[in-house]
Amino acid sequence: PSRIPILYSILSVLVLISVVPMYFYSEQVESINRERLITNERLLQNTVTRSLSDDISQHQDSLGMMLANLSSAIQVASGGDITDAHVETPELRALLENFVSSSGDLAYATLLNTDAKGISAGRISPDAFLQRELERGFAAAQENRSYTGQALVIGSGKTEKTVILVSTPVTVDGHFLGMVGAVEDLQFLIRRLQEINRGGLTPYVVDAQGRLVAGGSEDYATGQDMTNLEIVRNFVDQGSKTQFVAATHEFSARINGANTQMLGTYSPVSSLDWAVVVQKPRAEAYRGVFEMHHTARLLAFLAVLLSIVISIVA
Repeated sequence: PSRIPILYSILSVLVLISVVPMYFYSEQVESINRERLITNERLLQNTVTRSLSDDISQHQDSLGMMLANLSSAIQVASGGDITDAHVETPELRALLENFVSSSGDLAYATLLNTDAKGISAGRISPDAFLQRELERGFAAAQENRSYTGQALVIGSGKTEKTVILVSTPVTVDGHFLGMVGAVEDLQFLIRRLQEINRGGLTPYVVDAQGRLVAGGSEDYATGQDMTNLEIVRNFVDQGSKTQFVAATHEFSARINGANTQMLGTYSPVSSLDWAVVVQKPRAEAYRGVFEMHHTARLLAFLAVLLSIVISIVA
């Protein structure tokens, strides 16, 4: 056989002793760190959604307790009679006004008797959509049920607000007297979502039908159907099975006209039929993994290049 040029022999040895050990080492390091980075990203999303979900639940529980206390105070102050002119007494009006002023998140409150007539207080006036929600709340109160409505946008421009109605019945010894309802301004939720959005995640809250309750960016509008996103469909399809269970999925979404692989997590809100969702492009979520791949390839290329130079010189 013909002799192998010494250049090739030297090059082969140098490549063997430089690239091969580095390859196995980088593969091992990549494997360890890849799993760690993926786990950390999923844990981050899970923590963010669970924290916000718990905050919403606590906020709604607190409002429910305030409404229950207001209902009890109305029973005492009215002597169990809020019919006709009795519902418009100064004592009851003062209770309602103090209730609204007790929290910056309350935009409106109303007390209705069995004839759906009563008094109100607050800094907004109900439009046709909010009036329809009040009717639904009143119907639920007649059945001795509390009611939480869907998110609505009222006003326009700088006065625009995203709100929901929460109501509870007023009863005495099981006898229906009326309803007390509060319109909650969801600005506290929107601020939290905007903070998360600035941190690199795209957050939003959806209801049980997959409609947007609130979002952290202007890309989505309240009431928008979000079931075109696979992660939202997963939440809607699971229904009551999702209670207290957070889930992380990889899915595809159309962003700026192109299909983008995403990583997202949803966490149900225990006191409501809502879910907090955060998502991020998979390439950004796993950026550290891709950077490790790129660095390993670059180092391998430089090692081969250096081996060639040394071989030629030798």
